[in-house]
Amino acid sequence: MSTIKQTENEIRKGKNLTENIPVFVTRMASLYGEFSYLNLAMQLSLLAERNEEDGNELNKHNKEIYDELLEILQLVTSDSFDPDSYKTGIEKLIALRETIRHRMEAVTNYVDKLVLYEYMLKRLSSSFETVEIERATNDELAGEILRWIFGTSDNAVINERIRTVCSCLPVRLTKSKILDMVDSVFSLYNGSDKKALDNFDYMLRSASGLIKSDEKYDIYENVKEMLDELENADYSALDERKYWELKDDHRLSASSSQDLADELEQLMGLTNSVLAVLLTRQYFSFETETRARDYSKLISEILSGNDDYDALFKDVEGKVEELSEQIQDEESVIAVINSQYSDVVSQLLLDTPMKRLFICSRLCSESTFAELADDLSKTEYDYLMNLRQAFKDDLTKLMSNSNKLMNRAITAQLLLELPVMMSSRNEVMDYVKNALMNCRDDAERQVSVNLIRDCYGEF
Repeated sequence: MSTIKQTENEIRKGKNLTENIPVFVTRMASLYGEFSYLNLAMQLSLLAERNEEDGNELNKHNKEIYDELLEILQLVTSDSFDPDSYKTGIEKLIALRETIRHRMEAVTNYVDKLVLYEYMLKRLSSSFETVEIERATNDELAGEILRWIFGTSDNAVINERIRTVCSCLPVRLTKSKILDMVDSVFSLYNGSDKKALDNFDYMLRSASGLIKSDEKYDIYENVKEMLDELENADYSALDERKYWELKDDHRLSASSSQDLADELEQLMGLTNSVLAVLLTRQYFSFETETRARDYSKLISEILSGNDDYDALFKDVEGKVEELSEQIQDEESVIAVINSQYSDVVSQLLLDTPMKRLFICSRLCSESTFAELADDLSKTEYDYLMNLRQAFKDDLTKLMSNSNKLMNRAITAQLLLELPVMMSSRNEVMDYVKNALMNCRDDAERQVSVNLIRDCYGEF
């Protein structure tokens, strides 16, 4: 009997495909399913521990998702396979996955706005907080900043640091200048994958706070109320009391948003694991199905409240990591089969299981929110132009209706996303020195330098 490595090598060489492809399908379905069973058990235990330690349950809206997930989870813990129930369960999970994704987009939008308000509050901090002004020349401070920027040989890190510095220094770019910079980058996407262009447009809209959440998913009232306070404040006429109120609103809403994001990521991880099991279980090998019944009992124990996790996971310690390594070693064959031997797959009536294996490669990846299908279409010129003009129009309208401080915050965040326009160390030095010289006063300069220094430890 050939080993799995021999089977994979023969598939890569196009040998004995009618025998090898079905063997490989069973192998990968078993790996994905077993990994997902164990991963599900671990995630459920972590969620139970988190709730017990914090003393808090999931947010009420997220609890609704969890409860719906628990109903479908009964299929995973059952010893029987019912095709109709599994089909219904798969459809519900795919819909649930979309709900979680949209809710995460809403929370991400909260965070995007909080970044802008944080910028504004930091720029106002010297008016209400004590800022210790250091005695250093602009040349000395610029030299310190440049030593950090170029303190690595990694060009990607250098460019990231330049963008970071540009976003922390006072922004004096005109609206037309930033629009020209955005325009020039959009043009680079002509002929690229449409998905790449869409991602770039989303990134810019996210940075500038332009994305509007669907009201159906924008449901987290406590964060929304605090965001309304931050949005409606008159930043040109803040007194000390209002400043500290807004600081508290920002701190609390940032903390709440992070909690919501953590919960949604956990829920998506659980959903991915349950979905992967339902997609693969009917293709399990006999040995895997036998182990799956043990995993079902493990999951049932956790759901029943058994928190002796050392004992529960004793027999499977290290198994998830082992399965993950095997999956990484072997799943590249899926792409080989899909790209080269789709006709053989159809002849063997294996189209459905092969499609499911591809989906499981996404569900079992480290990218929890990975899309389950690829969009390989290319960007058409008209589509590019329409997208670019729409962003330009929306940004122009937004900046026309926003105060000067908000516009500077938006510009600073866009600079973080755009390619570096400076090509030499001297250009960077001149930009930094000029920005420091043009600060309104020593306090603004000190705040800017402190913001940059806060980033030193992030790289």
